[in-house]
Parts: sequence; C-alpha cells; structure tokens
Amino acid sequence: MIRPRYLSIALVIPLGVVLLVTRGISQGARPTEKVLSRKAPQVDFAQREKLAPPHIQLLLKNLRSEIGAKKLTFQVGYTTALDIPLEKLAGTRAPAPAQMREEARRINAHAAELLKIDVEARDAFAKANPGKLAELSIIRPTCAALSAFDWHREGKVTPVRNQDGCGSCWDFTAMGAYEGSYAIRNNALVDTSEQDILNCSGAGSCGGGWWMPAFDFLIHHGDAGEAADPYTANDKPCPAGLPTSFQAVAWGYVHVDGAIPTVAETKQALCQHGPLAVAVYVSPAFQAYTGGVFNEHDTNQGINHGVTLIGWDDSKNAWLIKNSWGTGWGETGGYGSERGYMWIAYDSNNIGDHAAWVQAKSNFYVLPPIYLERVRILKPIPPIIRQPVRKP
Repeated sequence: MIRPRYLSIALVIPLGVVLLVTRGISQGARPTEKVLSRKAPQVDFAQREKLAPPHIQLLLKNLRSEIGAKKLTFQVGYTTALDIPLEKLAGTRAPAPAQMREEARRINAHAAELLKIDVEARDAFAKANPGKLAELSIIRPTCAALSAFDWHREGKVTPVRNQDGCGSCWDFTAMGAYEGSYAIRNNALVDTSEQDILNCSGAGSCGGGWWMPAFDFLIHHGDAGEAADPYTANDKPCPAGLPTSFQAVAWGYVHVDGAIPTVAETKQALCQHGPLAVAVYVSPAFQAYTGGVFNEHDTNQGINHGVTLIGWDDSKNAWLIKNSWGTGWGETGGYGSERGYMWIAYDSNNIGDHAAWVQAKSNFYVLPPIYLERVRILKPIPPIIRQPVRKP
C-alpha cells in the first residue's frame, strides 16, 4: 500500500497484526552511508581518564573541585559525550514562552478529544474480549502514590541509543517516549527509526528541533522501523517506499501551558501514559556525569536538551531519565548493566520543562470513523518535508 500525503491512521487491521504502510514520495537513490551500531560497548571511565588529553583532565579537576565545594551529590568522569562539543549534543529548540502557552492549551484540548475516542474504543474491545489487552494490567494510575517507580524495571523502556554528533536529541526524546507507550499498549519492545523522523517529519535537523511536530507526524504519517531506515546521524532527503507501521493516536503536554509540571502531576502522567518526553538544561557537568544524584541546580539558562523521563525515587528526591548519548555516559539507574541513565534532582536544571506524553496506536482494536474525522479537523496534516542535506 502506497501512502499519500494525507493518509490517516484509522485503519482496519486484524487482531494483533501490525499493518505496514509505505510512504510514496520519491526522493531518488540513497547514498551509501555508515550506519551507527545499536550495540552497547562497555566503557571504563577510569581507564579513559588516564589517557585523557590535558584539557579534559583540567575540566574534570575543576568540576570535582566545584562539586566538593558545593557539597553536590554526583560524580563525573571522562564520558564519551565529552568527545563531542556540547552544542552538537544539545539540540532541543522550544518555541517562545508566549507562543508555547497558547499552543499547549490548544494541543491539550485536541489531545483530550482524541484520547477520549481511543479510550472508548479500547474499553469496548476489552469488554468484548476479556483478558486480551495487556495494557489494562500494565497501566497503573495509582502508582503515583508509590515512593519509587521505574518503567525500565517494568520492561517497558527500550535500550539506550546514541545520537552521535547530530543535534537530534529532540528526536530520540520523542521516540523514547513513543517506544515506551508502544511497549505498554502492544506488549512489545520495538526499535523505531529516528532517522525517518529526522528526514521526513519537518520537526528539526541535526542543528536542533522540537518534539511537537514529530508527534503530529506520528499521528498522520507514522514512523518506520530502524531496520528500514537505520540511523546515520546526518540530514538527508526523505526516502520513498518505507513501511511505516508505528503510529500514534494522541499526544499532549503534562502541564496545561507546557511549563514544568509539579512532581505530583509528572508522576501521574508517567503512570497514566508511560515514559515522557521532557526538556532540561545540560552543562559540562551534565556532560561528564557518571553517577549519583545530579543536583547542579542551574535554572537560569532555560533548556537546551531533550531526554526521556522514565521513573522516580522519593528517597533520592530525583527523577530517573534515559539519555541519548550512548552507554559511555551516565549510570545504570540501579537496574541492569547498561549505562546511559541519570538520577536528577526534582528541581535541578529545569528538568521536566515542556513534559509531553504520547499515546501509541494499539494493534488490538479498530479506531472508529469519528476518530478519522476529528483528527483531520483538529490536527492539520503536516507535510513530509525534504530536509536540507548538511554540508561538510
């Protein structure tokens, strides 16, 4: 099936089957490129530091001096993120505050309507097919009362990715939240294509972007799998003919005006929707983080980076986030052996700003015709846009 520009996601599919649709916009042949590995190499921070260049050693010395003087509670080391300029890693570009407040209210009103239709269809299916929907036993709105919770431990967080030297953190943030929702709703961990979003959504480029257009793109067009369009960390034309089976039905901001939600609001959204897309301000100390609770408390710089928020621990007064700087950064979050996670204090570095949830499309039931009608009215269809190819 060839997808036109205006194809909706309200498609009839058999129970439990993922429908593959393809994007029919010809962009010509794709060049041969190096595909970045999804595997997670082990990194020895201490060994790396022994061989570190002088400027890295001086940076770490100064950071440790500051951490000690301020009695901060995190550790730093020679992470692989320090090999890349921070401005290339931190590519989240939010709309102006005045524009955001108006947009957030509009988006949330639309999201509530679309989500209501989806939930009604879900509940009708569940009533007719008892025990068929795993998400009803996984989603636990009451988990917000717990002192600690982690979607990673629940098996609903996909592995840590590496955006490399492309400022596509906004992309990995969006897809990290989406993959979490997909895992909850369809009981399967999937590897979606960040490159497809980078190429085709119009949400941004390696120079930076924002997850709002990416989520709208997931509603109207859908995303390909990683195998169909592997990540190469560069801007290039949107390819034709990709199977795009990963779609969303709704998304919205946690706070009514897109600002930083309260701790209670964030916990409730995590429990109700799964992993969240959130913004944060990152600094050289963040870039060098290797463990502990990050509590730099720099709240005067706005935001410049996106991460996926996956849990909390009240005993630490901290959120657990999944980053997109590979496994040569961060810690394990206290679960498994894969690094790439951080504990960050609830009020540090504007964490949680512009927090957003996304609802993946369920593969178990059919959305009614009214959903198609409403989504066309409420959310104008974003075009599939050719991204400019970055010049060397």
